[in-house]
Amino acid sequence: MNIKKKRASPPSDSGEDAAVSPTSPGADPMAATTPAAGDPSLDEEAHLSNGVSKANWKDKFGTRPDCFTSTFQEMAFIFQATNATAASSFFQGATAIITVSIGKDLGMTQGEISWITASTALTAGAFQLGLGQLADLVGRRATFIVGMVSFSALSLLASFAKTPYWMDVVCGFIGVSTAMVVPPAIGIMGAAYGEPSRRKNIAFSAFGAGNPLGFVFGSILSGVATRIFNWRAAFVLIAIIWAILAVLAWWTIPNVEAYPLSQPLKGRLSVFVKTFDWVGTVLTIFGTGLLTAGITYVAATGIWLGREG
Repeated sequence: MNIKKKRASPPSDSGEDAAVSPTSPGADPMAATTPAAGDPSLDEEAHLSNGVSKANWKDKFGTRPDCFTSTFQEMAFIFQATNATAASSFFQGATAIITVSIGKDLGMTQGEISWITASTALTAGAFQLGLGQLADLVGRRATFIVGMVSFSALSLLASFAKTPYWMDVVCGFIGVSTAMVVPPAIGIMGAAYGEPSRRKNIAFSAFGAGNPLGFVFGSILSGVATRIFNWRAAFVLIAIIWAILAVLAWWTIPNVEAYPLSQPLKGRLSVFVKTFDWVGTVLTIFGTGLLTAGITYVAATGIWLGREG
């Protein structure tokens, strides 16, 4: 009796280790959903954030501005810009807690003591607009570095004060130095981060945090230096810190200017002299100064509404 043998099926190309079909009995149901090693979907998932592809996420976060050669330089500049806006509040915080020691050592009256911080705030506010225009015409980077160097030098000069007028006048010039660094920092950041992005928001958030942080750290460092040595050591410490920052600014501040690089300095200074509001600046300085002096005189002498207390 002839019995037909069943024809054997050809062997699978993958051999005996061939994967079992997910639909076949005994197959692992997770095998169908688990990607194999080397699957391109793994790389894609690594670059996804809330369903946004890496390219879209990078567009929303923002690319590094061309004026920065590296991310490290960008971060260093943001740190410098934060210190620029913190300079005035740092100095005020540093001097606010040592005014009693300064007053006793120099024999200052109450009115003269109040001018230690008032003169800095007065000149910083009065000169900021004018120095901002000067920075746009002369050079933001150069103005920023000069402001940092002068802030350090004047702080060191304040540590050698021998008379009340010496201290008050030097503190007034320190306010001018703080007014030199804020406008260039804002101008460079505004030009560098032209497009709205998360990168721009982070940069300007750090810049805005400089004012309160400056007052806090200024108070702490000044108090520690005065506690260990004396009030003069607080000004020396400020001078050292800003001298280091001025040296670092030479490498970290990008050359982003508001004028064409081909325009000569003489022509830019001519534009500044012709367009600067000299009358408004003088009235602002003397008006605010006389108002502050009047309030200080009334508070010091006890005269109020024609009566002497």
